[in-house]
Parts: sequence; structure tokens; C-alpha cells
Amino acid sequence: MSHTIIVGVDGSANSQCALQWAIKHAQLTSSEIRLVAAYTVPGVNMTQADIVYPADFDAEVKRSVQKLVDDNARTVTDASVPVSTVVFPGDASGALVDNSKNADLAVIGARGRGGFAGRLLGSVALAMPAHGHCPTVVIPSTWPQRPMPERPLPIDLPVRSSDAQTTTAESGDRRPDFTGEIVAAIDPFETDGPVLREAALQARIYGLPLHLVGITAAHVLSPEWMPSETHLEKMYDEAVTSREEAVQSLQEEFPDVDVRWSIFDAPATEVLISATYTAELMIIGSRGRGGFVSTILGSTSQAVLSHAVCPTRVVRVLRRKAAKKR
Repeated sequence: MSHTIIVGVDGSANSQCALQWAIKHAQLTSSEIRLVAAYTVPGVNMTQADIVYPADFDAEVKRSVQKLVDDNARTVTDASVPVSTVVFPGDASGALVDNSKNADLAVIGARGRGGFAGRLLGSVALAMPAHGHCPTVVIPSTWPQRPMPERPLPIDLPVRSSDAQTTTAESGDRRPDFTGEIVAAIDPFETDGPVLREAALQARIYGLPLHLVGITAAHVLSPEWMPSETHLEKMYDEAVTSREEAVQSLQEEFPDVDVRWSIFDAPATEVLISATYTAELMIIGSRGRGGFVSTILGSTSQAVLSHAVCPTRVVRVLRRKAAKKR
């Protein structure tokens, strides 16, 4: 059965980057693409100076948006990918969220124009990972180029790793190198879950190694509460045990996927943003435990989406319901 990828288009350069990424993914997965666009007609507060729009103004706006969508549809067709189009009046975020109910993946640009975006990250890029009914891939505005920040984040090397490669920056700092790998942010003590499975599936689709990144939280403790070296070693060893169990579980279902892992004891946001400097694809959860997420999307997830320089796939992770008090 063919899978459906919805792509938000708004005429911006970033939405074109998202479309090109979606086309390549559709070709790999034998999927069809549904282009989704939304439009609004500006409202006017009537004062002493009445402003009157032409009678066909609404229809003209719709025609211009439909032309934009049709042009994008031809691009998809030229790539031999099945395509359909949807043009909605109203809010773009709502249109995409609604369309995600019967889609397998949503692909959007981190920043756009008009109804799609306009803030640091973009209203749609925030809304879809948090409220969409399917996984969302957010494409950076600079993709496929990957310009490094003026001051790349210096990251300590992992405290434990199965096969961590490093690279040396111009400043001389050494940082983890995830070139040619798909990176998944996993709770350091998690042995199974939707992000883990989704990451392995993407690694199999792309034929790339999967690197599981777990982040402990000892670095956030105050000096008065810092654990002893013995306790730190025990925590790291427990994280390694959990990671090895996760790898073993994945290899039973995905024997053809090369799975690697690293455990970091550093700020989660800095580690994951730094990983996007070299990773082919970053996979994160919309919600999680510990330092990974605390809001509907999560401060770490929002920061990664805002500053990532590689495509980032967000997997919905529902918060566990609290047990009822007796």
C-alpha cells in the first residue's frame, strides 16, 4: 500500500527545500505526495474610511495559491512521484494538522512566508510536531547546504561509546562526528520505544548506520549534590547496559542495520544541535522523560528544530498518564 507524504508549500525557498527532500524520500519509500497550501483574506476593521475589496478578491487569492500548488505538482510529477493537491482557506497549521490524520509523514520548512511561518522557527514548524497525527520532518532553511555557525558549540566527547568518531574544529576543539549516520536522541536508560523503532526503520530505508545518543543529567546538579565518581561510573554503566539491550532488541527486528551508540553527560540541547552539524538526519521525540521534554513539544525539541542544520524528524511520544490515587 502506498504511503502518503504531505508537504506544506507557500512559495518560499525553504518550502522548496522541503519539497525536494520529500520527493527523494517518496522515491525511496514508493510514497505519494500530497501538497497542502492555505490562504487567508485579510480582514479589515471598518472605520470612517471604509475599505472595499473587489468582489472577486477571495477567488483571485485562491487562484494564485492554486497556481503555486500546480507548479509544485508538476515538479513532483516530473520526478515520477504520484501527487495530489489540497488548497484550504484559513490557517496553514490547522490545514496541515487536519491532513496529517490520514498521512504517514509531514514535511515542512523550518521557516516560510505568509501563513506558514514568520517567526524564528515558524508557527507551522512548531505546531506540526506538537499536534500532527503523523511524524514530521522539519527542513532547515539552509538545506541542503550546511553552513556552520560562527561559533559552533563545543561538546565534550561521550563518557561511553560503542564506536564514536571525532572531528577537530578550526578552534582545535574536538567533537563527535556523525558523518554518514542517522542520529536518534534516546533516553539513556530506554530499551524500547517509538523513537527507537522509527530511527531503525529510517536507517534501513536509507541504508545508513544508526547512532543512538543518550544524555545523562549529572551535569545539571549543583556542587553540593554532585554524585561521587563511584556513583557516576555506576550510572554510566547502567546506561550502557540499557543501550546494549536496546541494540540487541533492534538487531532482532532490523538485522541489516548497523547500530552504534554514545552516552553523553552534557546539556542535551547542545549535544543534539552539535550532532546536526554532521548527521544526515536527526530523530527526536516530541515528548519524553528527564531533560528531553517537559512541554507539549519540549524545550530541547524546540531548540533543536530552531538551530538544526540537517533535517530533523519528530516522532510523537505521548505522555504517560499518571496513576490514579486511591
